Amino acid sequence: MAVYYQNLSGRLRKFVYTIVENEVNGTENEGEEERDVESESEGEEEDSFEDESDSDSGDDSQDSDYIVDENYNDDEVDVDMEDFRCNIDETVEFMGCGENVEDDIEEDEGDGDDVSELENEYLESSSGSDSEGSRLRKKKLKQLRKQAHDSGKIYKTYFYVGRKFANKDAVKEYIKEHSIETRRKIRMEKNDNERVRAVCRGVIPSLPTGEDNNMDSGPISKLRNSESWEVRTYKSDHKCLQERENLYATYEWFSKELIEQLKTNPNIPVRAVQEQLQQKHELSVTESKAFRAKQAAERKLRGDYTHQYKMLRDYVLELQQANPNTTVKIHVQSEPDHEKPTRVFKRIYVCLGPLKAGFRAGMREILGLDGAFMKGPYPGQLLTAVSIDPNNGIYPLAYGLVETENTDSWTWFLTQLGDDLDLYRNSHFTFISDRQKGIIPAIAKLFPSAEHRYCVKHIHENMKLQWNGTAYKELLWKAATATTVPEFKVAMEEIKVLKQEAYDWLNLIPPQHWSRSHFSERAKSDVLLNNMCEVFNGKLVGGRDKPIIATLEFAREYLMRRIVNVNKKIARCDGPLTPTATRILKANAVQANKYKVQWGGGELYQVSGPWSDQCVVNVVARTCTCRRWELTGIPCKHAVATNWNMALNNQDVGLPEEWVHPCYRLETWKKVYSFDVKPIRGPVHWPKCNVPTTLLPPKHQPQIGRPRKARRKSNTEKDISIMKDGKLSRKHKTVTCDKCGVRGHNSRTCTGPRVPKSNKRKAANKGVDLDADIPTGSQSKKRSSAQPASSARQQAKGKAVATEDGAKKKKAPRKKVINLG
Repeated sequence: MAVYYQNLSGRLRKFVYTIVENEVNGTENEGEEERDVESESEGEEEDSFEDESDSDSGDDSQDSDYIVDENYNDDEVDVDMEDFRCNIDETVEFMGCGENVEDDIEEDEGDGDDVSELENEYLESSSGSDSEGSRLRKKKLKQLRKQAHDSGKIYKTYFYVGRKFANKDAVKEYIKEHSIETRRKIRMEKNDNERVRAVCRGVIPSLPTGEDNNMDSGPISKLRNSESWEVRTYKSDHKCLQERENLYATYEWFSKELIEQLKTNPNIPVRAVQEQLQQKHELSVTESKAFRAKQAAERKLRGDYTHQYKMLRDYVLELQQANPNTTVKIHVQSEPDHEKPTRVFKRIYVCLGPLKAGFRAGMREILGLDGAFMKGPYPGQLLTAVSIDPNNGIYPLAYGLVETENTDSWTWFLTQLGDDLDLYRNSHFTFISDRQKGIIPAIAKLFPSAEHRYCVKHIHENMKLQWNGTAYKELLWKAATATTVPEFKVAMEEIKVLKQEAYDWLNLIPPQHWSRSHFSERAKSDVLLNNMCEVFNGKLVGGRDKPIIATLEFAREYLMRRIVNVNKKIARCDGPLTPTATRILKANAVQANKYKVQWGGGELYQVSGPWSDQCVVNVVARTCTCRRWELTGIPCKHAVATNWNMALNNQDVGLPEEWVHPCYRLETWKKVYSFDVKPIRGPVHWPKCNVPTTLLPPKHQPQIGRPRKARRKSNTEKDISIMKDGKLSRKHKTVTCDKCGVRGHNSRTCTGPRVPKSNKRKAANKGVDLDADIPTGSQSKKRSSAQPASSARQQAKGKAVATEDGAKKKKAPRKKVINLG
């Protein structure tokens, strides 16, 4: 029977404790105790009213069998005043009250037997049928537990005789915890179904006393007719030294402590994990162990890679329930045996309902398509479809996971996308891509009437493999940004003058795929780069190495947060247009000051300016012969000048902002982001799918070595300094062979014939490719046959000369005659 009397006064505690002790021990000295109580309670009559309220208010709450809801427990906060005078000089602070303090301390020490603490770590139950001996035994065990608890406060884990454990696994786990916390070399010498014995085998220094005893827990035996285990013998003296190496401090044990930390800081570096574990436990932790511990903790948080495939259908139901009108398609591999209870996962497509509604409200029929590599144990491709919002920012629409990037996977992804956007074979839609594998035939097959733009950056990446340099890049960009066909032809002629081969190579790509001069006017965007997909893929880098559900959740959470952040930005904006449209229109207005406008009658205006720039503006059709107004939907400099001229002639035309396409208005921007992506519940609350089959992860053969996480960057993306000590280094510069005069290798690796110095410059200027291979045999023979008489002179001087087979032949040097006379 537990006794709780922390709210009672000192003498009344004696009274309660005496009554309870008599009931437990069954003593019959009631008369003497009652007289003691009456004599002790005479001085307490004055405080009886106060003590009565305190004792009555806590009867039920102090009962060990009383159930308390901790969430609604509004008890007063406990204030521990035990160490109040520890840091106080009582002779100074209390102004001569030291004698009273000592008396109070002595009185408290005398009442030490009556002081008891509330214990919440142990659950005890007593029955009325227990004998007096069993009750006495429980009382003694309780005293042992309290003594061990008081003496072992420096450690969280401690043993004492009579301590009980639920099962054998709890015993072993507790021994390991104690070994790690105390940094002792504890080993389990006996470990069977009846007993477990742990002995410390640490290094004992040689002492003059000759003592060699060490800690020994003795047998922890299983109780009869019970599954509990109890400590029978325990010797707690340690004579050994503490160690920094511990057998039980594995990465799995460390991972348990990292779970809570990774919840708040999932991107903590491995080095930081290593330092924290070393400082906290004073154990040696290698970097590899810290890495494995972090990985194990992440697996426990996110779930196992294989297990998440089994939960994928439940996740889909929760996602569709939280976000209505969401489309999720799961494609599995075909199974000849229909009775088989499992199916192998192949692909998944996700298009959230709020994003679908926001895309339709944006009024811009353009989508960027791209793929990115997955980095987990089941690699694949992450396909994304990203549009442009009214502020020319990215607006992700759909994403999916496929096995690889080919025509079949892109056809499946675009089929699902077309169903969501109501696209048909005759739909005039605009796509932009990096010309990935399979995407060109997939778009041509499903949407033959659609416009397919190519990213100019990737065209330049392929072009510079053969024709590198700033001149080629500037001319390519000039041809791509030309808005009219005559301007495009002028730029192409400049490329032809520079390099005929480059002109022929670029002509193989139809201009309607990469030049604004041949773009349609439906998309209201003149974008030339697929940066919208690159930005979205860059945001998903942190989730591409996670399990499948964690990867999909990483994308959904990013989209949910992004909509909230954009709404905050919209709340700070004012005016009729979005910030980007306002900036572009202001830049056009600055240039419009240089132009002169003449009315040609009706709706046509002639606008002329510097550099022989002259265009015709149609104010009714909202067109200009420069085609920038039609391509972007924002009035060009010619249209702005026309608007000002009409206003000066007292025509009711309004502001230039009224000529901007509605897709750039602030109200349109607000409407696009008014559809929020809703959060979802945890896996415990997900609805269960009724599909009888279970999803399995795709088959994959792991590659040798650590998987690569960083993307392979091109030479132009690498941040390599070409400056060294204030001088231009030779990095990224092609060498020329001193032996044969051919660029691309040096004389050490050259196997061709030697060319005289007079012909080396000619060989280097023959237009040889920078990555040219070794000259062929016919070329070597021609060069060797064309060797002049200088080679013979070199042989006569004793110098090494290359022969036809590449070997070096050396003549003996000339003998010098020394005249001694």
